[in-house]
Amino acid sequence: MKKTNTKILWQGIWTRETPFFDAAPIWQGHIELFKRIARTDTRIEMRYPKRSTYFTSHSYLELLNNAEVVKGIIEGEKEGFDVAVIGCGNDPGLHEAREAVSIPVVGITESAMHLACLLGARFATIGTDRKSIPLVERNIKLYGLEGRAIARPARSCEDYNTEIPRWFASVDFTRQNVIPAFERVAKECIDDGAEVIVTACGAFAALTLAGYNKVTGTEVPVIENVAIGVKMAELLSDIRKTLGISTSKQLTYQSLLPAEMIEDIAKPFF
Repeated sequence: MKKTNTKILWQGIWTRETPFFDAAPIWQGHIELFKRIARTDTRIEMRYPKRSTYFTSHSYLELLNNAEVVKGIIEGEKEGFDVAVIGCGNDPGLHEAREAVSIPVVGITESAMHLACLLGARFATIGTDRKSIPLVERNIKLYGLEGRAIARPARSCEDYNTEIPRWFASVDFTRQNVIPAFERVAKECIDDGAEVIVTACGAFAALTLAGYNKVTGTEVPVIENVAIGVKMAELLSDIRKTLGISTSKQLTYQSLLPAEMIEDIAKPFF
């Protein structure tokens, strides 16, 4: 096998098989997206936790699920991955993972928000469920981006969110149903001052697969977070390899205990 320059761990938050629907079209859609946008010398491996609370838009269930997410990233670093990406628009476990490992850890919506700041004065985010709105707003504050977001920066587009596997199984379904519903919310955000729209759920990777990147009839770009998360992972890996720059361990992400000691302390929780 040809040696790749960048090895990315895509750490999922759900188990490979879910109890609610057949998630295979979603996973296959993400793989297709990776093939389209990643460099030919980039290898991306999707990993799934052994257990999941699934409803991670609820803070308590997110807390429990984060332990599995971070554990997967710790294992990924040991296996030689150059960078990890957390495959959820709420960026769950992002700060905890950055403290736990030395490799860069990418939050897909954090990356998309920061890119939006390079492309416009103010942005808004659109997710797929109302319960995630407080979590996205929490993250905007944590990322220090309140001044770059519109007054109500997190909105939701819940149309067809129970049919997400169909988004990936049929480009026509996405173009005929999902995009029009998304644009209704996006245009409300534009009316409120948004110059860039950021997706806040990994399900919107279907938009990129459908070739969608701009709100119809406007010059407002749509920054789809899965695609941008992959490109940010490549960039951070390159910077680490060429310039030796990675996550600061000075204070916020500093680990105060040896890795072996942390593993012993954490054993009862897994």
